[in-house]
Amino acid sequence: MKSEIERILSKFLKDCDIPYPHGIRMDETFRTDCFADATHRGFDLNLLARPLDVGIVVAHTSYSHLENYSTRVFIAVWTGLMTHIDDYYEVYADGLKEFTSRFIRQEPQKYKVLDQVVEMTREFGDHWDTIGANLVLTAEFDYLTSAIIDSAIEGMEVKTSMAPDFAGFTRSMSGISRAYCCQVFPPNLSVKDWIQVTPDFLYYINHTNDLFSFYKEELDRESLNFVSMHAKAKGITKIETLRQLADNAAECYRRGTELLQSCPEALKAFRNFCVGYIGFHALSPRYKLDQLDL
Repeated sequence: MKSEIERILSKFLKDCDIPYPHGIRMDETFRTDCFADATHRGFDLNLLARPLDVGIVVAHTSYSHLENYSTRVFIAVWTGLMTHIDDYYEVYADGLKEFTSRFIRQEPQKYKVLDQVVEMTREFGDHWDTIGANLVLTAEFDYLTSAIIDSAIEGMEVKTSMAPDFAGFTRSMSGISRAYCCQVFPPNLSVKDWIQVTPDFLYYINHTNDLFSFYKEELDRESLNFVSMHAKAKGITKIETLRQLADNAAECYRRGTELLQSCPEALKAFRNFCVGYIGFHALSPRYKLDQLDL
């Protein structure tokens, strides 16, 4: 299976005309600045250092085109916070169930980490326009809700033949891709310049992650990932599912570049993220991509 995964990923990169980023390195100055921001916000770095590094790699690789340095730092720290909550869901479960109601009533959250989510949420308008900030907000709420759903349905039999799109539904909520998409485009751009690319962009973000995390998931014998669930629902092999995702994601990328030709700045932002997103996976040890010939 390893060789088949290598062929599919290599073809995907070729179809997108994106070279695999061998030798990519972290910007240590940017990392230092992100940790300083997290410290200023009162983050417990004993808990958050590792997930914060995930956010830093995302922002460094995929948002380097943003001229506003503080926005890049914000994306890194916010992503680290979201990653930490996902990793430690069981610790914050009771607080997450009350998060929205407490947020609406402007009451303190049950945990300091969730208060820090609220504090960062209030800053969305400092980095994005009204539509962008609203889309990031709703994506954040979906992401937090998805953790509650995952816990609530643990052990549930997924009736794939009668609910074939269930895997896609859970993937779209938990992937926080809508936030990443909106964060790509600078606030000086009109929403008319980029909004139509959103559906294809979301597909690219979600399923490029599925593509480049699949090897690691197979090593870990995971069965509740999107590729495995989709393959079961469609009655096809996981490799065939991976191949279909790669072809469809590459087509989304091609359409996106064509659609954004009329706005060079939006096109540059789109391309930078798509290329950088591959770099994020290459730079992240958890995906074990250094074991593949790409």
